[in-house]
Amino acid sequence: MTVAALAGAAALVAGLFAGPAAAQEARGTLTANGQPATLAHAYAYEVDSALERGYLDDVVVLSDRRLAPAYARDGDRLEAMARKGEVAALVVRLNPDAKVLSAAPLHRAFTTFVRSAAFVHWEPSAFDEKRVAGRFHTGGTQDAFRQKWSYDVTFSAPIALDPAAQTVPRK
Repeated sequence: MTVAALAGAAALVAGLFAGPAAAQEARGTLTANGQPATLAHAYAYEVDSALERGYLDDVVVLSDRRLAPAYARDGDRLEAMARKGEVAALVVRLNPDAKVLSAAPLHRAFTTFVRSAAFVHWEPSAFDEKRVAGRFHTGGTQDAFRQKWSYDVTFSAPIALDPAAQTVPRK
């Protein structure tokens, strides 16, 4: 077998094992005050739970462009980027029981950002210590705080482990 054939076989085997757990994809839209954005990239990472000491929450970031991992983890930076029109994103925090704690659509068309679990519907298709996948949607256009928005996006992403977290999930 030639070196090229071995390399091709190795790539094929790697692709078979990469599967959905390695995927970081999103498909959907976020519309803010009449301006649409296509969400195509998904990131997920764990953080210490805000409400349950000793547990981990997962944060999902769905964006219209590729982000450096450090940017996806920095909510303040994402908001600043959104204000400048450099990103449109949906940031959702899930507790260990897969309940939505907050959802924040970010888009340059907003005059103020709305962060609330009241407007999001969550339909999980996978949720464990390694991967999160499913659908977030608003169920129609929301109108609050002089803002109008809607989103409907399906996604799949591996969860990046946080070595600084107080609790590390069992493997």
